Amino acid sequence: MPTVTLRPICLEDAEQCFLWVTDPDVARYLGLVQGPVSVEHERAWISSVLADATHQRHFLLLDEQERPLGACGLRAINQEAGVALLGLFIGHRADWGKGYGTAAMQALLDCGFAELELREIRLSCHDDNRRAIRCYEKAGFLPSLHRLEKSTFGRHEMRLAITRWRWEELRAHANR
Repeated sequence: MPTVTLRPICLEDAEQCFLWVTDPDVARYLGLVQGPVSVEHERAWISSVLADATHQRHFLLLDEQERPLGACGLRAINQEAGVALLGLFIGHRADWGKGYGTAAMQALLDCGFAELELREIRLSCHDDNRRAIRCYEKAGFLPSLHRLEKSTFGRHEMRLAITRWRWEELRAHANR
């Protein structure tokens, strides 16, 4: 599996992120109600993320040569309940299917469970995004109670979750 580093997102990442999220191949799975309309709009979003580290943590994914690969994050972090919502994307189609998503997922789960001490991490994705679903399943995510529901985006979503207990169990098994 390749090595992926999570670097906290910063304002200087706005142009790169804008290019990714406006790429139709990437954007079709993001579930954005409305994508950014300019680099300035993306910069404003990053500013809002940076101002709210209590409820969200977002990162740029870097490969072994520190080349930007995509972005990921935890949002709607509720420390009292111990839950957060996860999002992840690889920004260049040429990098899809090479294990970067799986490596990024492991790093993001480490952040959520080891650093933030969450009890459960949840996500939703389009049910036709087979590559992402496979990545989530490899990381240990399981379908949650409301597996499929019609979303406001006119597509079905699959809801998945992983508990801290399951994450710890899978890590222990992997280290044997």
